[in-house]
Amino acid sequence: MNQTFDFRRWWMLVTLHWVENRKRYGLGLLAIAGLLIAWFSFLLTVDKFSALDLGYQFSAYFVGLYFIGCLLSGTIFSELGDKRQGIGYLSLPASHLEKLLCALLFSIVFFFIAFTLVFYLVDIPFVHAANNLVGERYRTSADMSSVPYTTPVYNILTASGAPMLEQDGHLLLTSYFAFQSVYMLGSVYFTRSAFIKTTVAVLLFMLIYVSFVSEGVGRQLPPGWFIKDLFQWQRGSSLVGQGQWVKLPLVIECALKILVSYGIPVLFWVIAFFRLREKEV
Repeated sequence: MNQTFDFRRWWMLVTLHWVENRKRYGLGLLAIAGLLIAWFSFLLTVDKFSALDLGYQFSAYFVGLYFIGCLLSGTIFSELGDKRQGIGYLSLPASHLEKLLCALLFSIVFFFIAFTLVFYLVDIPFVHAANNLVGERYRTSADMSSVPYTTPVYNILTASGAPMLEQDGHLLLTSYFAFQSVYMLGSVYFTRSAFIKTTVAVLLFMLIYVSFVSEGVGRQLPPGWFIKDLFQWQRGSSLVGQGQWVKLPLVIECALKILVSYGIPVLFWVIAFFRLREKEV
């Protein structure tokens, strides 16, 4: 039997994790559905002549995905925070790679699929109900000449109606997996209050990064130049047609985008694996 990875042994670990946590996961999905129903119902009550537009659906999906997904990843190795449970978890007859893959399966793959499924199970009926409700209100209103706008269901694959950064490269969707990998590493690294400590670390890193870009890199640019994004620099204003651009070659830009989007999660998963190997309680 392979000591690093054995599928039969890994599947037994997956089954054990599901048996121990299925009730918690089931109640969590019901809670997500309940929160979405409450939020959409509130929006329909407040805005009487506008259906659940794409902005509402977009924000509801990603706020829930980020918060709940990061919370789950930040507690996926919660057993390591307790000495008794940690000893039992580390003494399970499974390799560290199998334990990490089991955590990835539930916190990333299964959660993403389950959350998206629950979101659409709530979102689709509410969007149809909202369109019918708004249409009925327009028909009974005094202004019969106005035609209500029919809101489509938000599509996470096409990102139609989302901000341009999401439409161009699914920035929020790919960044979600990077954030989730950071919180998974935090659940291994920190022994107590892993989610809170990881959140503080992420906020500090973002503050340092923004300060470095604005105060460090920005002040080194010639007068009149500013950073457009990670791959473009602009001089003047493109609004008046006088802007000058400096861009990286398209091949390098695409390679860097792929590296940043898909390399960061893999990097933190690898770090989490080595940290898990060194873990002691």
